[in-house]
Amino acid sequence: MSNFSSDEDVITLTEKLQHSQLVARDLALKSRREATILKRLISRLIAASQAQDDPLINQKLSQIQRDLEAQEDVGRLIPQLALVERMVNKHTHAQEKAKDALENQFQQSGETLKCLPGLPAQLKRDLRNLIQRPTTESHGNTEKIVALLQLYERALKLLSLPANGLTAKELLNIDRINQLASELQHLVTELDFDGEVGDRLLDIRNRLLLSPDAQTLLELTLESVQLILEGTRNERKASQSFLNQLNEDLSVLQRHNGRSIDATQSLTDQRTSLNEELSLSVDEMQIHLNEASSLEELRPSLNKVTDNLASIVARNKELEEREQQLLEQLQHNEQKLEALYTQTMDYRRRLGDQERKLLLDPLTKVYNRAALDDRLEHEYRCWLRYQSQFCLAMIDIDHFKSVNDQYGHLVGDKVLKVVARTIHQCLRDTDFIARFGGEEFVVLLPDADETTRTDILDSIRETVARLPFKFKNKRLTVTVSIGASMFMDKDNIVDVLERADNALYNAKHNGRNKLVWAQ
Repeated sequence: MSNFSSDEDVITLTEKLQHSQLVARDLALKSRREATILKRLISRLIAASQAQDDPLINQKLSQIQRDLEAQEDVGRLIPQLALVERMVNKHTHAQEKAKDALENQFQQSGETLKCLPGLPAQLKRDLRNLIQRPTTESHGNTEKIVALLQLYERALKLLSLPANGLTAKELLNIDRINQLASELQHLVTELDFDGEVGDRLLDIRNRLLLSPDAQTLLELTLESVQLILEGTRNERKASQSFLNQLNEDLSVLQRHNGRSIDATQSLTDQRTSLNEELSLSVDEMQIHLNEASSLEELRPSLNKVTDNLASIVARNKELEEREQQLLEQLQHNEQKLEALYTQTMDYRRRLGDQERKLLLDPLTKVYNRAALDDRLEHEYRCWLRYQSQFCLAMIDIDHFKSVNDQYGHLVGDKVLKVVARTIHQCLRDTDFIARFGGEEFVVLLPDADETTRTDILDSIRETVARLPFKFKNKRLTVTVSIGASMFMDKDNIVDVLERADNALYNAKHNGRNKLVWAQ
């Protein structure tokens, strides 16, 4: 009895030992899984924290990431993580203080600018609206600070004018003149006339870039209006001349065709009459042959029939000559119609070219905003119907204003042309590019999977960065920032444009020359 109880105790102890081993193994597997997940989470947090502008924190995080890859036991890194946590908290607190200081400085600078004497009323109103504008969460203070700097630039230009005795009204007029010159320059850029008118408009655009005074701006405006009227008048005259010539040629052809139809009917009637006479002559000859008893008796009748046949042959020859003339006239009409068809098709092609030019940006030769609106509406309807993948990306040239200021607008125009052509070369045949405004472009990528659209947009960014721009033997590096968004759920066009624009802002805010996808 005692031995039996002892055996039961051994069995129970063995089972408990096996159960403990299983539990220990499960705990070990669970611990390893948790350690793996924790290492992966910490690595991702470290990668996401590299945007911190504190090099010491970045150095510590990089060291922890290397230790994570080399060690199995995550627990040994807890002291280092605690140290980094304290450093991050300290850095975050410093950033909050810097943000508050920046907001206070913004308010102070705005009030200082507002108190400057001699500022135009319009600039003061713009400044007041900027100070009172609430800060958006997505853009923070950056957008307001950039706007304030632009107002400072306007004020500096006005206050640095050589004439110190200008009144506020005169300063306002100068500010308006600068704005009008900029608007007229953009208007002239949108025009597309050939020949002398186009060359003179291009010269006006270049003169507008030199900040003209009021008198010069007025003269350039009047000259632009005159050139626009002259160009429109020339195109109208050319169209009217073509239509008049076309109508005249068609009228001549109509008269010729009418006469040809009448001549054809007359020839048909005469041919019928000759055939009837020939038939009567043959019948008459047959009768005379049947009734005559001798050749001498038949001779007078044969002479008469012969004369009739000779007359018929002569008239038939005349009809053949008239038919030949009619055929030549018809061939002439056919050639005239072919020439008119060629002229009409040439004119149609010119109209098609003009229509396409209306949809092209005259500077970069890619599509303009009007063409973008049409194509975007078409692609949006296709997306609504088929729910295929549809991507919209906004591309902006980085620091383009500094390029214009440092190298001049002609160099800026060249940069725009080359960048536009480069973007177009990176796209597929089914993709679309348009100049959205200024140095900003919009690209549409229909039916592009994740790999394809990412490869295309990265290719655009990398190819532009490698462009060999040079100015006076000086290397000029040009990059672009890209914000992209997909059409999703119940999106409309405005929703996607706003998301892409926010992504573009984040790309610029995070260092430029980046591709950022909207979340």
